[in-house]
Amino acid sequence: MFTKRLRVTFLALGAVLLLSACASSHMRDVPEPVAVTKPTDNTATLVLMRPSIFGGAIQSSVYDITTGQSEFVGIVSAGKKLAYEAPAGKRRLMVVGESADFMNADFAPDQTYFVRVAPRLGLWKARFSLEPIPASSPELESDLRACSWVENTPASRDWASANMPSVNAKKAEYLPAWEAGSDKPFLAQDAGRKAR
Repeated sequence: MFTKRLRVTFLALGAVLLLSACASSHMRDVPEPVAVTKPTDNTATLVLMRPSIFGGAIQSSVYDITTGQSEFVGIVSAGKKLAYEAPAGKRRLMVVGESADFMNADFAPDQTYFVRVAPRLGLWKARFSLEPIPASSPELESDLRACSWVENTPASRDWASANMPSVNAKKAEYLPAWEAGSDKPFLAQDAGRKAR
């Protein structure tokens, strides 16, 4: 009985790892996006980066949930960075792995902001948190150099659409506890830097 249960557990874990690994192939490597150097009017650029190789086989998908809907931002794999052009003002972001975690932000126009997608141990696979990194941080440039740029493709958007029921279920499960907590990450307007 134990052996059968253990075999089923490993098969399920293998399937989760395979699906997560497949997600990374949907993103495309690119040179530095234009949004990093010149956001459009009344927008800011958020650079999501994942310099850590811990949990490297597991992908983290990021969503803007400001409106209550889960709007797909992109998949951030180990060693990758992604530019998201966001409307200026208050935003709420969510990162999904085994669980969901959240971060609030207040973006000023024509600024670039930085967030580290930080893996941590989970029960079956990696969990992730969003860590605001001030533009003045001494670690920022080494984190940026450790990552290469990616962008979405039609395949990544199709992947996100197919997985939206699971994403929304995780949001519904984890958001109430996060909102009730006291230690919420926040990216303030003055944490960015002027777009180049």
